[in-house]
Amino acid sequence: MTSKNQPANMTQVQTADPLFLKAEQLAKDFSLFPEHSKQSLSDEVKGLLDDDAIQANLKDLAQLDVDGYVTKVIQPTQDKNRPGAKRIIADLKGKLVTETHIGPFYSAEIELNFGSRTRRIGFVAQERTTANGAWMPEHHIACCKAIRHFAELSMPIVYLIDTPGADAGEVANSQNQAHSISKAIAESANVDVPTVGIVIGAGYSGGAIPLAAANILLSLRDGIFNTIQPQGLQSIARKYNLSWQECAKSVGVSPEELYTSGCIDGIVDFSPSDKDERQHNLRRAIISSIEAVEKAAVNFVRESEDLREHYDRSLARFLSPSKNLEALELNAELAVANNPTMHLNLFGSTYRYLRYLTLRSRIHSISQEQYGRLSKVSVPEGDLLARIQQEQDRVFQSWLSSPDKLVYDEDLNKLWGNFIAKRDDVSTERNMLTRLILGEPKENYKKARKALIFNISWSLYHRWKGNAENNFKGLINYLETLPSEVTQADWPELNKLTVLDVIIHDELREDFIWQCHNILVFNALYDNVVGNLASIAKEAMMSKSLSRNSVDNLLHESIDRALSTQDVANDKNKFYKWLKYFMTQSNRAELLTRTEQWKSVGFPQLNDSLFVILTYFFERLLPEYFDSEEESGEYTGAINPVRIGRRKDFWNRLTMGYQDLLIQKVLRDEKRAGKMGWDAIVAKFFTEFEEINGDKISANLLNFPGFRLSIEDALDKGIRPCGLITGLADFDHNGQPMRVGVAVSNTAFQAGAFDMAAAEKFSALLIECAKRKLPVICFISSGGMQTKEGAAALFSMAVVNDRITRFIRDNELPVLMFGYGDCTGGAQASFVTHPLVQTYYLSGTNMPFAGQMVVPAYLPSTSTLSNYLSKVPGAMDALVTNPFSETIDAQLQSIDPLMPKPTAKIVDVIGSAVSTLVPERLITEEEIVQDDPRQLMKPIEKVLVHARGCTAVKLIRKAHDNNINVVLVASDPDMTSVPADMLKGDDKLVCIGGNTSDESYLNAYSVLKVAEYENVDALHPGIGFLSESPQFAALCVNNGVNFVGPSVHSMTTMGNKSNAIKTSQAQNVPVVPGSHGILNNAEQAVNVASEIGYPVLLKAVQGGGGKGIQVVERPGDMISLFQKTSTEAAAAFGNGDLYLEKYVTSLRHIEVQLLRDQFGNTKVLGLRDCSVQRNNQKVVEESGSTMLPDELKQRVMEYTRALGDATDYMGAGTVEFIYNLDANEVYFMEMNTRLQVEHPVTEATSGIDIVSAGFDIAAGRSIAELEPQDIGYAMEVRVTAEKAALDSNGVLQLLPYPGLITEYQMPERDDIEIISIAGEGKEVSPYYDSLIAQIICRGESREDAIIKLHDYLANQVVIKGIATNIPLLTRILKDGTFNEGVYDTNYLPRFMAELDVPEMIAEMEAAAETVGVDTASLRVGESNELKVMAQGAGIFYTSPAPGEADFVKEGDIVTVDQTLALTEAMKMFSQVTLAGFNRKDAVLYPEDLQYRIERILNSNGQQVSQGELLFVVSPVTK
Repeated sequence: MTSKNQPANMTQVQTADPLFLKAEQLAKDFSLFPEHSKQSLSDEVKGLLDDDAIQANLKDLAQLDVDGYVTKVIQPTQDKNRPGAKRIIADLKGKLVTETHIGPFYSAEIELNFGSRTRRIGFVAQERTTANGAWMPEHHIACCKAIRHFAELSMPIVYLIDTPGADAGEVANSQNQAHSISKAIAESANVDVPTVGIVIGAGYSGGAIPLAAANILLSLRDGIFNTIQPQGLQSIARKYNLSWQECAKSVGVSPEELYTSGCIDGIVDFSPSDKDERQHNLRRAIISSIEAVEKAAVNFVRESEDLREHYDRSLARFLSPSKNLEALELNAELAVANNPTMHLNLFGSTYRYLRYLTLRSRIHSISQEQYGRLSKVSVPEGDLLARIQQEQDRVFQSWLSSPDKLVYDEDLNKLWGNFIAKRDDVSTERNMLTRLILGEPKENYKKARKALIFNISWSLYHRWKGNAENNFKGLINYLETLPSEVTQADWPELNKLTVLDVIIHDELREDFIWQCHNILVFNALYDNVVGNLASIAKEAMMSKSLSRNSVDNLLHESIDRALSTQDVANDKNKFYKWLKYFMTQSNRAELLTRTEQWKSVGFPQLNDSLFVILTYFFERLLPEYFDSEEESGEYTGAINPVRIGRRKDFWNRLTMGYQDLLIQKVLRDEKRAGKMGWDAIVAKFFTEFEEINGDKISANLLNFPGFRLSIEDALDKGIRPCGLITGLADFDHNGQPMRVGVAVSNTAFQAGAFDMAAAEKFSALLIECAKRKLPVICFISSGGMQTKEGAAALFSMAVVNDRITRFIRDNELPVLMFGYGDCTGGAQASFVTHPLVQTYYLSGTNMPFAGQMVVPAYLPSTSTLSNYLSKVPGAMDALVTNPFSETIDAQLQSIDPLMPKPTAKIVDVIGSAVSTLVPERLITEEEIVQDDPRQLMKPIEKVLVHARGCTAVKLIRKAHDNNINVVLVASDPDMTSVPADMLKGDDKLVCIGGNTSDESYLNAYSVLKVAEYENVDALHPGIGFLSESPQFAALCVNNGVNFVGPSVHSMTTMGNKSNAIKTSQAQNVPVVPGSHGILNNAEQAVNVASEIGYPVLLKAVQGGGGKGIQVVERPGDMISLFQKTSTEAAAAFGNGDLYLEKYVTSLRHIEVQLLRDQFGNTKVLGLRDCSVQRNNQKVVEESGSTMLPDELKQRVMEYTRALGDATDYMGAGTVEFIYNLDANEVYFMEMNTRLQVEHPVTEATSGIDIVSAGFDIAAGRSIAELEPQDIGYAMEVRVTAEKAALDSNGVLQLLPYPGLITEYQMPERDDIEIISIAGEGKEVSPYYDSLIAQIICRGESREDAIIKLHDYLANQVVIKGIATNIPLLTRILKDGTFNEGVYDTNYLPRFMAELDVPEMIAEMEAAAETVGVDTASLRVGESNELKVMAQGAGIFYTSPAPGEADFVKEGDIVTVDQTLALTEAMKMFSQVTLAGFNRKDAVLYPEDLQYRIERILNSNGQQVSQGELLFVVSPVTK
């Protein structure tokens, strides 16, 4: 007996909405204009291709082979030079009212002429010129806001679709990408204004569907649209043995095919390149489409009686709102009218309803009875392999016809020169002494020959990458079949000599062929070792070494397997000999690192640290192994992170990589167990199950090769060929059966892929549940939409998403979603994460937006596993226990003990949730749970120094003074820095990875893991990086690591600017007039600024170091600058909150040094003046202020003491004040809850060792006995690696100038303290700020300190090889205004504007030893080609942003002013132009010539050194 009981829902809806019930019926034969044919809107919409033209195009497409189809249909969308959406909108020639451009998201409000009147249209677009149009979660949210904004203004909306799909990487998955897509679909599907979608380029996947859910969907002639990119479809449909090209042709992505299948409504006869009358067709299509939708709405309103009832229900809900529905919509943050003006009118409901009918009409399914029995359809055999081989052969033949010139490779060029020289020496007679000194000529020749052959083979290996195996085999065959007249010909002159010319000569050919064989064996060996990475990683992680036995087995087994894959016999001893030779080469590390970089691309599922171990195996362990075999060394197998580097966060990511391998194995084993079939789930939770629409199956409209075979096989096995099972069932609720709707994924067919039949069944289930007033419970495990159904399946996402919205809003019934197994793709991004449903995931669920199969990048479990993502706000209502596995939680916990555990059970969740729209949520605020830091205080014998540069120098120096051993963490560039050199015998250096801060110093978990592994007594956070992060401090304390610094409470109170202002006010410390709290929005900022008067400062609450600050001069600038500053703050500090304060135009920057211990002993050590600043960065700091009155000096000291006591501060800290010169007042500015760069100034005058005192406080000792003194005067200057240059406006700028220091002198003096990372032979890294030294001078008075400091800088300091700011510092110290001491913080910019700029530039360049070059030195051999060399060290970028087109490509003709690339050094970008190399006395690239780009030598993001070859160009006449 089935139950008739219904949940006791708190709902005001008594009967189901009639429009909701009739939607499925109306959609079957729906046409926006019934009087026209279903596929023809050309009578209503202007500018479209007519049916005759479309049919003619279809016939042409049908005659094309696969390659021809790709060339015709897909290649136009891959043209990097085609215009983006912003350009296309601008070409409409409408009036731009407003626009928003956030990366690949673009929206604009445009006035267009609709005949006799103008109307404003909202545009939302994917801007492919940035990130290729791939949106991140923030862009989908921006889309939602734009849609709501335009709708509130009653504007029609036009969507321009141009995307490869939504971003599916690690960061996007970790930030709820699927949820943001689902939300965007809900907004676009339910907006109450006319909408028109237009595919202007590529329209793929979940990135396209939010904008395709429109009333009318059109495409340009060159548009393509599909569920997924063909390359992704090839991965999913891999068992069908199809190339991606064949996949594209099979599903049909052209506009003509999409139109015929009903996926789009028309093709706009327009391309951005059109120059004839067709260029106006896009504008005509947009205007007429909007008018057509409005006309259809008028007709529908006239004819539909149910529409009025639907609208009346909507109005009734607005007038008497349901508390449940209000709460739900508030949680979901979906558009909802909150005032009468915003409430939609009758036509708004019509647009929305007509949109659904259009979307619903695009999807189809059939019954099993209709399907009948089909004959087996053959699947292509061998086509994929043949196609791949054909493509590889084409690439190789292309190289054979145009091989690389030898002179382009500096290393090969040198090896060739050495080979020729040694070859010439063979005939030279030498006496015994000469042979002893210079070597035997024949042996020297053999060595040179061997080195040349060896390095050419490796050069080709890295050039060919994934095609290396095919190309080397082809090259071997080519070399073995050459006629003698080719192999015995003389080598061409150097300028024309190619790599191929070198190796075809008989003198080298035979040995090079064997070199090729060895490279092939190495390639196979490498891949075989990859297969053993799991065991290697496990041993490496557990024992920090790899045993001799492991290496022995791995090496010999892999070599045997590798040799067995080769076509020719290759003696194992020969390869072993070659491998040993390779291990002796000094450049093996570079060769292996390059191999790792491109090999890892082929294994995206593997963590990069696993590949680091692989490289380490070849680079370090094998040479040690070979040495031990010959008894010339001992084999330890130790894996030392000091010697690894090159990858961020090594040990942490190695652990993560290994854990991921184990986690994926657990999940695979669970899946193989097959315990969660749809019938098992139904039996577990429900009784009296009554299936609905059980015979619906995929219509397979496209006849995708092999898909019918899958349907047939399923039918033969009694499996329903549909991704979803739906029905009604009883759920036991408190002992009583309750009838509910049930939907469960059918994972037995196509991994639960959500097909069109599933969408129809789900929609029908919602109708049945609406009639009976039943909640709906879903269990979803799906790989995504059914991609083999083509573009039509994509609309299933929009249909189901819309039906859920209307089911819940119109009927006030709850929907519960339980994700399990693999819950990814379109199913995840359309209804599982729908903003109105209650979403739960079972423990152990894999839940990324897109799975590893279609994402060509490593996705760690932290970004895909439900357990980890349960901690991401908004990801789910709760993580629930998997009732089908008793061991999965224990297994996952054994892999990662910190993995979040389930917090609820499915039965309990259903029981409490079915009776309400809004479940009672567990409030789990992200509180900082902190143990008492005092309990961790103990004598410090070992400290982890989390700092770099000058800060690290000072901390290491003071640690040694206090007999404290040091563990220094360093990024890869800092592994050979001065701080690393300072370490002693018991100290330790640990590499925490990559080049940039975010890859190393900002990775809190990596730093903490090193602290735990090294068992340190304390961690000193240094200055910058994580030193002011309360989250990091809490992480340390909660994990038992003593944090040298204040308590988390103090940091939270005073580190956040808004909290600090409130605390200051509570202590009667004056603050700058302003908002005195976080601003909610730009409008509030306008109001506050109007109250206190302009100019004002916008400041980030988490800002620091002169960043996150913006001056606003006038009201008109506030809104745009507010948005800009908030966005920049969010990117820089992870928090976009801003506050506002009065901009004091004439001020001095005053700060006071504080020390305080756990016992309440407060020491105010003294005052500093830091008013000599440039771009909010301090340049000169001194121990007194020449303008602050004594009364105010005493007051700021008292204020500092009060703030320290009020916050129970512990450690060293600095309170900063503004001294308003005009008002003679001081204001609290901020507190730095850490050590500051300029602290040595106060040490010099107070006699207190601040760093040592900080160690004492952290050790729990009292500082009661410390008594600050008043000793003379002190002044500090910051020496930076910078060069002077004029910007385009002729204003003096100091630009970063990293590079190699060739000469260094900074002698010690009694009155000077030096904190420096400079040294002869040391490289100043381009990755960090430009500070290279702090010089502190002590004197009896200010005048005495200035004289001594100037003498030291001008006469004793020598730094050559790089430019520094010392010439500027010496000029400041000599300046009359500075010496007089009457100035404000605007002093330095004014001073620099008055300098003799050419003289200072010359002085800086002289110090840097900038050597002039001439055109002759740049010439490539005897040719007319010229080299373009790097002017300084930095990071080389070929394009302005990721995903954007390169500035230039090989073969381009450029002017001297044209940007060729960007280089980044010390966080500043510089354009590379030929004109930038010209000087008045040396014009290297004359302006009257143009230049052809012959070669680009570096890839995007590659580090380059000063003097490194960037481009080869050749002059051409204009």
